[in-house]
Amino acid sequence: MIFLVRSLKEIRKYLDKNKKEIEYDGEGRAVIELRVLDDSAFLSPYSTARHNIISEEVSDFIEHSLRGVPHEKAVHFCIHSDVITPEEQREYTKAIHSHYADKYSDSRMEKKHLHRMAAIMTLVAVIALSLIIGFDAKGLRNEVFTEIVDIFAWVFMWEAVDIFFLQCTLLRFKQQRYLRLADSKIEFLPLSKGK
Repeated sequence: MIFLVRSLKEIRKYLDKNKKEIEYDGEGRAVIELRVLDDSAFLSPYSTARHNIISEEVSDFIEHSLRGVPHEKAVHFCIHSDVITPEEQREYTKAIHSHYADKYSDSRMEKKHLHRMAAIMTLVAVIALSLIIGFDAKGLRNEVFTEIVDIFAWVFMWEAVDIFFLQCTLLRFKQQRYLRLADSKIEFLPLSKGK
C-alpha cells in the first residue's frame, strides 16, 4: 500500500511539473494557439446561408484547448494558418462567435427548464410530506403507507436539490465559458509565427 501511495505522489508531482502553463495577453485574456493546415472542415457542412457555425471537430478542439483555463477568463485565439483568406477569416470569426452564442442560448433555456423541474419536484415533495402530516393529525396513520410516501417525498426533494444546486451550478460554469467564447478575441496569423 505504501508503494502505491508513493507512486501516486510521484505521478502527481510529475503531472504538476509538466502541467500546461496558461499564457495571457496584455488585456488579461488567456491565449489559445490553434494551427490550421487545412480549413476545408472548419465550418459545419450543415448551416444556413446566413448563419455558419463551426464543425463539431473544431468545437471539440477549442473546448479541449481550454482545459485548465478558468471559466471566468476571457479568451484570445491566435489562429495560425497560411490557407485562410481574409474573407474566410471574417466568416470563421463570426461562425465561432455564433456557435458559442447559440450554445449559451441553449444553456439558458436548459437552465430555465431545470429550475421549473426543481420547483415541481419540490412542490410534489412538500405535498407528499403534508399528506403524511395530515393523516397523522386525523389519526389515519398507516405505517406502510407513511413509509412509502415518506421515501417518495424525500426522493423528489433530493432530486430537486440535485438539479438546483448541482446541475444548475455546473450549467452556470458552462454558461460563463460560452459567454467568454462568444466574446473572444480572434486573431489570424501566418503559420510561420506559430509555435
